[in-house]
Amino acid sequence: MPMPGTTAAAVTARIVRDEGVDHVFGCPDAPGTPLYAAFAADGSGRLTARHPQSAVHMADGWARASGRTGVVVAGPASGPGLVPGLHTARADGVPLVCLAGPGSAGPARPVAKQVLPATPAARLPWALREAFRTAREGRPGPVLVESAAGADEAGIAYGPAADAPLPVRTDAPHPAQVTAVLELLLAARRPLLLAGGGVPESGAGTALRALAEWLRVPFADTPGGRGCAGLGHDLYAGPVGCRAGAGQPALDAADCVLALATGRRTGLLAGVPTVVQVDADPSALGRYGTPGPGIAADARLFLEALLGAARAAGERRPRSWTGPAGAAVRADGTGGGPVPVRRVHAELAAVFGTAPDTRFVLTDEVYAEWGGALLPVGGERRLLLRGRGGPPGWQVPAALGARAALAAEAPDAVVVGIEAGPGLPALAEELTVAAECSVPYVQLLLDRDECGPDTVRLAEAYGCSGRRVTGRAGLRSALEWARKETFSTRRPAVLAVLAAPEE
Repeated sequence: MPMPGTTAAAVTARIVRDEGVDHVFGCPDAPGTPLYAAFAADGSGRLTARHPQSAVHMADGWARASGRTGVVVAGPASGPGLVPGLHTARADGVPLVCLAGPGSAGPARPVAKQVLPATPAARLPWALREAFRTAREGRPGPVLVESAAGADEAGIAYGPAADAPLPVRTDAPHPAQVTAVLELLLAARRPLLLAGGGVPESGAGTALRALAEWLRVPFADTPGGRGCAGLGHDLYAGPVGCRAGAGQPALDAADCVLALATGRRTGLLAGVPTVVQVDADPSALGRYGTPGPGIAADARLFLEALLGAARAAGERRPRSWTGPAGAAVRADGTGGGPVPVRRVHAELAAVFGTAPDTRFVLTDEVYAEWGGALLPVGGERRLLLRGRGGPPGWQVPAALGARAALAAEAPDAVVVGIEAGPGLPALAEELTVAAECSVPYVQLLLDRDECGPDTVRLAEAYGCSGRRVTGRAGLRSALEWARKETFSTRRPAVLAVLAAPEE
């Protein structure tokens, strides 16, 4: 039975909660107050950013850490400020729903997965359900819902009993495709499984590890898929696509690679004789230009089907063609290598590596140049990595969003943000938001020299705790201090570390 006299803003808050979202991020102005107030009345958590771009990045980090759809609330004509964040989410396949006021649709069209413009109040319930479905289906991405002028305060008749989330289609592979891939892997002399960023997104890490164990085929991972199937396994060849990537020799020697949800990393598999590409996005197939089939399917459904076919046929390889490279990766990460950055990661492993809920938040550029392959991450959604398609300024707000996602389910979880370069990163003003709203996390700043501004003083001016580390001797104690300080003060702890990148 319809509920008369209900405002569109109240219905929006109810639908967002029904879609599994209990935290929203925004940069609302006066016209957006009714919607923000509706979320407050509904009991949803809220984090208000200093800039619309930061609000999108916060929702991005929340979505990556939680595995759910992030929600952004923005005011009228906020499209230009939203574009960098929407572009980042689209490039990395992060599901977002952006609720924006009039005049926001135009700038967002080139970067959003879908735009629903000028939505009147009566159509908002349908538009929201469609937005959540589109954001999740296939390759995830951001959807912008632009409300018509005055729509949030308008009264609508809403029947909650007849309203429910729309089903999200996931493509399963054809049995003939599964059989063909199994035959290729069994016939190859040096097969390799390669996990991309879509593997943790689809929850396929367990299925990948089980398939590798059954077929005795080694597996590696890209930066986006780092650690999704575990790091300490004897079949783990190591990470690829970055400096200090221990899995690169195995990738170079492989004669057949099953590339799982690797997206558009087109240069990664150049020279491999046979590449089988599996991706939920059909437009990503065939980009490697190498012989082998392309299969449009969900990574988890494909791996489960392939494992089932292998077990039913009783087919197994006699042994793996690689050694336990995982041990070599761990030794590199904890050794006292020739460059200081290895010591940084060794101390990170000692202080944070044993905590299963630790999340590391960094960009692909920092991961590549500063030895991200040595980070002590293992398991799905432990490494939140922005790809090279995004603008500066993602890391700090994304870390705030990730911490918000863990606040209820894992209140003792540690979020470690890593940035590099002189001074504080772009959008570092969101540290003020973290300090004012009691968002604890550790921010690590790696710098080659001390030519930039005094980052410790700047961090303290933003309301955070800060400390500088200029030598190896004090690094571990500083990291331990940061871990205790951020939870005791309920604000960010910023560490500025004088370090050198991988050569």
